[in-house]
Amino acid sequence: MKSFFRRKFYLILDILIILAVAPGSQGISLAESLFTVQPSQIEIGAFFNGESLSVQAEIPSSAQAVIEIIGQNSEERLMKKGRRGGLWMNVGEIHVTGAPSLYIAASTEPQILEDPPESASWGYPVVTKEIKFSGQVSENEKEKLIQDFLKLKEHYGVYKILPAHIKNTKLADGHKKIDAVIPTPSSIKPGTYKVCLTIIDQPEKQKIAKKCQDLKVVMVGFPAILATLAYQHSALYGIMAVIIAIITGFAVGYVFKKGGGGGH
Repeated sequence: MKSFFRRKFYLILDILIILAVAPGSQGISLAESLFTVQPSQIEIGAFFNGESLSVQAEIPSSAQAVIEIIGQNSEERLMKKGRRGGLWMNVGEIHVTGAPSLYIAASTEPQILEDPPESASWGYPVVTKEIKFSGQVSENEKEKLIQDFLKLKEHYGVYKILPAHIKNTKLADGHKKIDAVIPTPSSIKPGTYKVCLTIIDQPEKQKIAKKCQDLKVVMVGFPAILATLAYQHSALYGIMAVIIAIITGFAVGYVFKKGGGGGH
């Protein structure tokens, strides 16, 4: 009897060892250890016009991947438009919660983002599940509101889907290197964002592994000084704003007066 249990024990131990060193497991561990994001911090200066992130990783050769840049959830108030007496006007306010301030996703294959499975943990379907509307909105309007909300965010460049944007390069060890340059908008706000890599099984479209890194966005230089004044020294900020407006007014008036005199 003891020998029977001993054989069972060693059989289970062998299986665990095989699983531990299986190629797929090595691929996932390797992908997580080589997941890099550059730069790790975005600095918003006086001439900031957006920043491109370089994201690289290694994944199993049979897998696909999605890279996401996700902002923290925010609350927004939007004005609802409607017809009153044949004219378009504001007819109520809508309170939006659960929407990330930024959502950009790129994939190795188009279908992963364009037609994700119901079990997917990435893409617009996951984002929209968390968005809630309250206020001047009926239940049958919510589906259209979701689509209009996504279009509005895409218009401002803070939501974006990039199918097949990630490049693949096969490696000699049975893995492949993925490489993506993902632009962030000039309107990105200071805060902490998440850059996430999801490794996906090719035939089943199921998540194999996921790893995220923090991305800091900070103000530097003159914008940082203005922000500090506005939030910590509001009276001084107001005085400076008035002085700058007066100086600007005199400068514009002088230029136009000089230009007008030259025409006579």
